[in-house]
Amino acid sequence: MSWSEATQKIIIGSPDPEQALADCAAYGLARRGGRIAPTSDAEPIAPAPNDNRKEASPRVGAIFSQVMATEDNEMLRECCLALDRANLVVPYRQLPDILAAATARSVVRDAVLPALGSRGRWLAQRRVGWAWAAGDGVEDTVIDIDDALDLSPVQRKARLSTARKQDPERFRAYIVEHWPELRRVEDRKLLIAALSESLTAADEPVLEQALDDRSANVREEAVALLRRIPGSALSKRAEQRLRSGLLEETVDLHPDGPYEQEPTREELRDSPVRRTGSARLKADAASVSPDFWIEWLGPKAPRKLRLSTWGTALLQGVAENLAAAEDPVPWLTDLASTISSTALLDTLDKLPAEMLGRVLIRLAGSWDANELDYFCGLLPSPWHPDVTRVVLERFAELADRGWRVGRPPEALLRRGDLRVLHDHWPRIATRWPVHGAEELVLRLRTELHEEIERSENP
Repeated sequence: MSWSEATQKIIIGSPDPEQALADCAAYGLARRGGRIAPTSDAEPIAPAPNDNRKEASPRVGAIFSQVMATEDNEMLRECCLALDRANLVVPYRQLPDILAAATARSVVRDAVLPALGSRGRWLAQRRVGWAWAAGDGVEDTVIDIDDALDLSPVQRKARLSTARKQDPERFRAYIVEHWPELRRVEDRKLLIAALSESLTAADEPVLEQALDDRSANVREEAVALLRRIPGSALSKRAEQRLRSGLLEETVDLHPDGPYEQEPTREELRDSPVRRTGSARLKADAASVSPDFWIEWLGPKAPRKLRLSTWGTALLQGVAENLAAAEDPVPWLTDLASTISSTALLDTLDKLPAEMLGRVLIRLAGSWDANELDYFCGLLPSPWHPDVTRVVLERFAELADRGWRVGRPPEALLRRGDLRVLHDHWPRIATRWPVHGAEELVLRLRTELHEEIERSENP
């Protein structure tokens, strides 16, 4: 019997329908199984390398799937960081899902990368959209910077960042040697931006060279990094202009100071865009540490700046570089009364996590529910125990918002320290009796850490 005869029986009819169906199934399988694969010159894909770290358990994988379904970036970040600390990697079945999630949510990539392992990076090489994760592992081959600059825009930034991590000295030497011949503005900007990885004083000469670039975009990138180097020449030049250009008692313009004159070439180098008036003061204030004002004008410096005729410009500059302050708290009251709330929140968003926690501990008592909720969203999880306790106390004494009556704040249970939350659970359940969904989140976080601990100590 042939395939055509078998199918004809199905169409016309057969006295033995069971046999006809069996014949069709057998012949259909034979027709497909008997095909010869077409020849191809493509190189076979190399097998995935073995990981030098243990794969997390299937139970951790199930928790990961639930966390990714919530689309909560900070919970996903917490999961990945917990795996990395335990020297584990993401379960292999979850690798495609987590690569897709981190591709869509770039804010979690820094936490996802260490947890991918060798197989995750191997898988990332198979798809262009995942290229951000392909080169951030321990690589045996030194990246050729010339080749990296010829890659697609998606891959170029990641490769340059990796080359910088591999050998900072070689990376700096490349920029110095090839700078005159780099024609594309984007190449020069990306090379300078890559220096932000482990920025040190050794990078200052390279960044000073970039201040003479013909592109304002490149100069802006260099200035932003120079402001982050303590004691940089750019900061010292700005300090000198501020001391010479402002009267110490009133923080007003000195009649014979530099700000009453046309900007010099040196000042224009330090300000990426030609500036006039108060913008010059703002640029220089952004180039010095806020501690400079405390040292020069004393502990009441924030108030003196606010009362100055030029206070808005100066405090806007202070806000841009607030992360350089040893303690940002003394500045917050005067900043809040001078600059917009949006600008202040943007400023706080740039602070390191430890500093953010200190700010919250000091100021949470004066914030309403909306401000506290927004600020909590800036803090990476898991929070420090002291931060968790302060947030819990403040939320507990505030009235619930109309649409969340009886329900605990989501941020508290999604990001707070687990031990503190468990110790205070009876109080939380009493204060917010409608806590079903939030309790499930807390249970999910707890199960994750317990499962990881079991993997570490089987």
